[in-house]
Amino acid sequence: MPFARKAIQMDFIFHADDFGITPEQSRRILECCDGCPGGRGLLNSLSVLAGSPRFEECASLLDGRPEGLRVGVHLNFVEGPCCADPVDVPLLVDEKGMFKLGYGGLLAGSWGARSAELRRQLTVEAGAQIARVVGRFPELAGHLRVDGHQHTQLIPAVFDATLEAVRRSGCTLEYLRIPAEPTGAFLRSGVAGTVRPVNWVKHALLNALWRRDRRALAASGLPSYERASAVFCGVLFSGHMDQGRVSCVLPALTDEARRREMPLELLFHPGRVASATECLNPALPGFVEFSCGEGRDVEHDALRSEELRASFEAVCG
Repeated sequence: MPFARKAIQMDFIFHADDFGITPEQSRRILECCDGCPGGRGLLNSLSVLAGSPRFEECASLLDGRPEGLRVGVHLNFVEGPCCADPVDVPLLVDEKGMFKLGYGGLLAGSWGARSAELRRQLTVEAGAQIARVVGRFPELAGHLRVDGHQHTQLIPAVFDATLEAVRRSGCTLEYLRIPAEPTGAFLRSGVAGTVRPVNWVKHALLNALWRRDRRALAASGLPSYERASAVFCGVLFSGHMDQGRVSCVLPALTDEARRREMPLELLFHPGRVASATECLNPALPGFVEFSCGEGRDVEHDALRSEELRASFEAVCG
């Protein structure tokens, strides 16, 4: 399978996850992108939830999108309906075809007697999600971009299945998100004390998982981390990527990305869902709270703010 080669230059990725839950929520995301109807802001990348019941309505909003707006696949194994036939992925879904394992279940299932079967079913589901998005946007086959809902892509079983699904897709992998943030940039910027303790726990777990996954990626035959990923920001500030804190840490993150000769991805969730009933699974309180929370308005406003744009232009200059 051919590899997408990336020029070694500084590239800033201002990204939004979760596009496609509802048309209204998806329009809210596009408001953060220069060149979209009513849009203003730094957003230049987003990833699509293939399993959303309103996938086609939301996908149509991307027809005629600005040329510079990158589109990827937001792999999801923890919330809402699956894309594969439920009978093919019984370890992942309940009798209604809704994902049932959650982060902890996927992590625990990466080891033990059923781990091989779990990987197989995850590969089937990941392949179905990639196929649905690429089927709707065939141009993406030549530069596939992949990330994961709730950062499950670094869970060993999910990571292995993702790599296998990408190989089987026949697509050219351009980008695979590795959400392992560089701790030093946050310490040097003086913002470490503003990070919630739970986010430090997530940060430690993801960095530990990445140490394992990096070996798996190196053995996969797919492009290396340096060729197909970026220095990342979005876990420690998760739920509150406000312009003040992002502006504060941006210079140190930019320095780190330049040192590694890699892009810099800043992850936002600017699409607030209007009500619990419109969420992918209204029966999951934690997901509902995150999807409908005011933090998404904060991140929406940050991407559109002149203050963040000024900070971005300062580090670019």
